[in-house]
Amino acid sequence: MVIPLPSPRCDATIVSDNTFSEGGAIWMAERKVRVGVVSLEHVHAPGLIRAFQQHPRAEVVAIAHENLDEAQRTAEQFQIPRVYLSAETMLDKEPLDAILCCAANAKHADVVELVTRKGLPVMVEKPMSASVADARRMLLAAQKAGVTLMVNYPSTWNPALHKVKQLLDDGAIGQPVYFRWRAGHRGPLSGLPPEQQARSWWHQRLLGGGALLDFCCYGANISLWWFGQMPLSIIGVADRLAKPFGDAEDNAILVARYPNAFAVLEASWSQGGAVPGGPLVIGTEGAMSVAQREGQQGVSLIRDGKEEFIAADPLPLHFQSGVAHFLSALLDGTPLHETVSPDFNIGVQAILEAGMIAARTGTAVNPRML
Repeated sequence: MVIPLPSPRCDATIVSDNTFSEGGAIWMAERKVRVGVVSLEHVHAPGLIRAFQQHPRAEVVAIAHENLDEAQRTAEQFQIPRVYLSAETMLDKEPLDAILCCAANAKHADVVELVTRKGLPVMVEKPMSASVADARRMLLAAQKAGVTLMVNYPSTWNPALHKVKQLLDDGAIGQPVYFRWRAGHRGPLSGLPPEQQARSWWHQRLLGGGALLDFCCYGANISLWWFGQMPLSIIGVADRLAKPFGDAEDNAILVARYPNAFAVLEASWSQGGAVPGGPLVIGTEGAMSVAQREGQQGVSLIRDGKEEFIAADPLPLHFQSGVAHFLSALLDGTPLHETVSPDFNIGVQAILEAGMIAARTGTAVNPRML
């Protein structure tokens, strides 16, 4: 019988080729990381569970979710042995090593505080939370427990975005002055009848619903990474334009005033069809956008009226997905990429909260003051 051991942290010390020391405990690298899932509320939950189940170094052993029928269906689909109605019960009964949190945005802080008290590392699906105050609670809880907290952004695992960052840092387009990112579809639950969509957390402001948090977070995360400093102010608009239920917006546009650039962050839950969303960045000497040629991801670079396609370099294995990166942080001590680190994402959350306040009040808001 394998005795479950305490979870490793990013500062774990390598004892031998297959063990790590942390606080006097030994982590056996050959044993799979036992993952518990807290909530299935986020639509990304099935894909993340599948990624954990397919990873050779992990297994999902339990789900805690308030809807027992949904939890049981998911458990059967992914061959997960046990389900619970509450995270507290799962944490008391299961010898877990890590947690995947796919709860509504406004519940993230409570979940992180709960699981970190058990000394467990946690991966939270983006955005970090529903407010800056909650994001700070999450960071403090992880720091106090000495465990890893990662905010998973699917955009981070796109090699083309890393290539753009490299080219920006190399001065390929001079000084960047404009950024645009648009994310849109028909809504996270568009396949359901309106009355079912209306009851979901996605359309409830108090639970962290709305297109602004869901989609503007990508542009906030990427622009902050590429520009390397916080914006000076945010203006924005957000409203229900096509879905007359709930109280959360289905469309939003934010404009972030960085020290030397503007960033336009667009979100829509009422977009029919595919629309090129970027990201696009324009500088004093050229422009770049993410592109694909013959199945190869890369960057379209335009300078002096001429376009050049630059293929993106393949990312290392631990950058192939959020799950791979999280497990590498736990087992190999790999530092979290800045875009998924909690410190960085407090800045992202400040941009989003400034945007929400700006849309509500019609005034510019300084995210550095939040």
